[in-house]
Amino acid sequence: MSPARLGLFALILPLAQAFANAGIQSPGLTAFQTGLRHHNTGDLRAAARYYHNALSLDPELVSAAINLGIVYEKWRNNEMAEKFYSEAVRVAPRSFNARYNRGQFLQKLGRLAAAREDYLVALELSPLEASLHINLAAIEIKLFEKDRDITLLKEADKKLKTAERLKSKSPALYFNRARLFELMNFPARARNSYEEAMRHYAPESAEYRTCMLRAERLSRQLR
Repeated sequence: MSPARLGLFALILPLAQAFANAGIQSPGLTAFQTGLRHHNTGDLRAAARYYHNALSLDPELVSAAINLGIVYEKWRNNEMAEKFYSEAVRVAPRSFNARYNRGQFLQKLGRLAAAREDYLVALELSPLEASLHINLAAIEIKLFEKDRDITLLKEADKKLKTAERLKSKSPALYFNRARLFELMNFPARARNSYEEAMRHYAPESAEYRTCMLRAERLSRQLR
């Protein structure tokens, strides 16, 4: 299952807006904003050119590094994507945006322990972000499957309950809750959670089919 996500530019626009509100318009920020306009229209090559220019003018412009990571990830150039995500973390190790974006990238690559470290820093900075709790729970469930460390399941359970209290409606919440119930040997609860996840996924999606097959398997198990 894909990580729960924030809106693409929800993570990036606040910094530029803060500069604008303060009446600051550096050459680096101007280049970044031009790149962002191209990014929003889907012209990734132009966007990347302006983001690179922004970083050459201001090497500490974290938003430009993050967006370059997003562009290179879109182009499936993982080496360059990681370079710029990591540059953003190097410049601003306590940046929620930098940690969240690199965490998602590493999670998708299957580098779960490193992704968890980034997410935990991001969680310190934004403890009410439900998608963080869900992504951390997903990672802890997968790490449990590898290491069989029961404390990981307990941590995952706590995070999913927090996401529920935060009123998340992400289908990933129900999918991971179902997976947790399976691992805890509660097949009826797991089936119900997979069925709930199906109500939130598009019927033609691979995620919907995965949940359907697992719910059917558990129904047969419960007969």
